[in-house]
Amino acid sequence: MVDNRVYIDNSRFMEFVDEIATQLTELNFHEDTFDMDVERNELGFTEEAQDFYNERYDEVERMANSMMNLYSDNDKPTNK
Repeated sequence: MVDNRVYIDNSRFMEFVDEIATQLTELNFHEDTFDMDVERNELGFTEEAQDFYNERYDEVERMANSMMNLYSDNDKPTNK
C-alpha cells in the first residue's frame, strides 16, 4: 500500500493550524476575542472565543488531513 500522506514537523503543523484557527476566531469575535487575566497578567481568549477556537482548530486539522493529505510527523507510522 502506498502512503501518499505528506508529513511535516509537528511544531510547523501546529503553527499552521493554530494561525488559521486564531484568525477565524478573531474574525468571529472582533474586539471580544481576548480578555486580560489580571492574576496572571496574561492576555488570552475569552471563554466563548476559546470554545470557538478549539472547534475551529479541530476542524482545520481535519481539513488539512482529508483535503491536503497533510499530517504532523507525530502521526507518521513507525516501522518496527
